[in-house]
Amino acid sequence: MASIDFENILQKVKDAAGTVADFTTKAAKTVVEKTGDAAKSVAGKASDAAKNVAGKAQDTAKKTKLSAQIAAEREGLKKKYMELGKLYYEKYAGNTDPDFAQPVADIEAALERVAAKQAEIDALSAAEADIEIEVTEEADHVVDEVEDTVESAVETAVNEAEEIADEAAKAFDDAASTVNKPQE
Repeated sequence: MASIDFENILQKVKDAAGTVADFTTKAAKTVVEKTGDAAKSVAGKASDAAKNVAGKAQDTAKKTKLSAQIAAEREGLKKKYMELGKLYYEKYAGNTDPDFAQPVADIEAALERVAAKQAEIDALSAAEADIEIEVTEEADHVVDEVEDTVESAVETAVNEAEEIADEAAKAFDDAASTVNKPQE
């Protein structure tokens, strides 16, 4: 009977087990590191988004205040138009008179204030739209990074597992051929 080198077989099995353990440890560290980095990135993006939301809330409050001011100006305009119309009708019915200069000037000034406040609202609304687009793009980017990291870690794990399985199969085949080897 041929002698079986059990020590050699045992050493090959130990080597394969060590390789599996090393791979598992390495793969786990890689997943933890990449997941941690992704989590930090997501936390940073979330913090930035929260700051943007706070700024948006301030802008909304300012828009509300400006809208209230516009409503007050429009109410003032109604009074001036009524005053002007009443004076014009009662006194001049078709003739322009210097007495109308002040109400007309008041109306023009109020219209200018309304236009300026509306321009501020429009600028705030445009800035708001830009922030919403930016936050959405940042969130999409973070999700893509996490997906890529997980996909890469899984691919690496599968490849290394296949290599270890091949080494273990070879060690098993070597052991089997040693056991089945004809006696000399």
